[in-house]
Amino acid sequence: MTESSSVGKGPTGGLTRVAVQVVVYSETLSPGEISSWLNLQPTSASEKGVKVGPRTGTPVTVRRHMWQLSSEPNVETLDFGSHLDWILSKLLTVREQLIRLRDSGIADCTVIGVVWTSDSSAHLKLSAHQMEALVSLQLQLEIEFADYGEDA
Repeated sequence: MTESSSVGKGPTGGLTRVAVQVVVYSETLSPGEISSWLNLQPTSASEKGVKVGPRTGTPVTVRRHMWQLSSEPNVETLDFGSHLDWILSKLLTVREQLIRLRDSGIADCTVIGVVWTSDSSAHLKLSAHQMEALVSLQLQLEIEFADYGEDA
């Protein structure tokens, strides 16, 4: 990607963490089957079924399988554009498989960007190239700002 997106921040800074993830949910395809379909390995995955909360011990029914590929363990910068570029580079190599998977109706695909900040004036700017890649993949980008305030 030639142009990069950026995160702007207020005068106090406060950017602490950045990640971009693609998450695939399916009621029928297991994480292993999603990996085979996309020819990509997830950074995390979970099977549907009854799970026991590690802290509470409370059983929870998970209704869908989850497959996730995250930039966070792979990109060592707080630049949102670098994280988004990393995810887009992975997804563009499997574009046809991803679109077929999503269009089959057996999986939901979501791209989520998260910026953790203690600055309430943080904002994002995406490059035209990044927006074109998202359109090519037929995916929307959800952006979340996790504001931890000054005392976190």
